[in-house]
Amino acid sequence: DEHPCQLPIHLLDRLVLLATDEGDIVLDPFSGTGTSAISAKRLGRKFIGFELDITYANISMQAKK
Repeated sequence: DEHPCQLPIHLLDRLVLLATDEGDIVLDPFSGTGTSAISAKRLGRKFIGFELDITYANISMQAKK
């Protein structure tokens, strides 16, 4: 894990499925390495995330590719 508070993707998948419908927007104001963005994308949701730490933001951008 590249982030000290990174959650397992399967847990985020369950939360996204419980709280949103396909096509909804997932907002993560502390997106870290982007695990919630990956989950949202996999499940057909849009995503908006914010991260102040450039190290984690760069990791998140690499995962997007």
